[in-house]
Amino acid sequence: MKRPPPGPIPTVEGLPPLRRLPGGHTHETYLTDLEGREVVVRVYGSGTRRRGPEAPGVQAGVHRLGKGVLPVPELIDWRPGTDGLLVTSRLPGVALSDVLRTADADLQRRLGESMGDVLGRMANMAMVGPGCFMDERLRLGPWEAHSESLITWLDHHTPGSALVDLGPQILAGLRTLAAEGDELLSVSPRAVLVHGDLSPRNVLCDADVGVITGLIDWEFARSGHPVEDAGKVLRRIAGTPFVDAMLTAMNPWLPSAEQADLLTLKRRARAADFYWLIEVGSRRGQSPATERAWKQLRKMGRHMDLLGDLR
Repeated sequence: MKRPPPGPIPTVEGLPPLRRLPGGHTHETYLTDLEGREVVVRVYGSGTRRRGPEAPGVQAGVHRLGKGVLPVPELIDWRPGTDGLLVTSRLPGVALSDVLRTADADLQRRLGESMGDVLGRMANMAMVGPGCFMDERLRLGPWEAHSESLITWLDHHTPGSALVDLGPQILAGLRTLAAEGDELLSVSPRAVLVHGDLSPRNVLCDADVGVITGLIDWEFARSGHPVEDAGKVLRRIAGTPFVDAMLTAMNPWLPSAEQADLLTLKRRARAADFYWLIEVGSRRGQSPATERAWKQLRKMGRHMDLLGDLR
């Protein structure tokens, strides 16, 4: 399923004319000049990926929370609603996804270490419990039903879904892996700040220095497991020096009871991401992502290994 082409550049009351942000993938991000500096304007509703009317407020709240702690843009202004907007500073750097395509092992390790430090700081930004952020004050909404364990999550999403097509043997294997994943995740009962859509394209970096310069697109942020974001990165670029360096650098930031060897951290991160794979894989046929998730689940269940599709 291809994204629709960008529409016309919108006009925003109170702001100078907008121009497209090079490399923006949502068709919702633009540049303009405000008070002598270049700023980024996110206009919700003009593109293809809308979280809902709370998205501008959630991003504004995360930018306030992360100021001085995380590499997030400076919040300049925001307006609520489905057709709301967010105005922030423009962070330096280029998309990590573009850099990793050609980065050698040394650069990948340096960038991975920097990413691990960022995720380590996020893993210490504790929340009162798990849940989705509902507004600019980051008030928590209820966590999704049946998400108390991977077992209950799998049992809920299987009947009548595309997961049935995996067959009884693979489903039995996935249920065994869900039990293993629950045990891995139980080591950390804490809830912390989670980006929710962390991929290399939502990360900015300085390839010359080898550091992460920004995390962007926080509309799916929530309170969740400390290694959930690491699991999303692992799913996308497993088997790279970047991932190994990221998890190794993140490890010392965790409480001593949660620290582990590299393989255990990978398995724990995959367990946290297992929730996403189950939900998305159950909707096979709706998009390329649902097809990929279904196939990943099939490999995991066939190999009886949480990392079976990543080796």
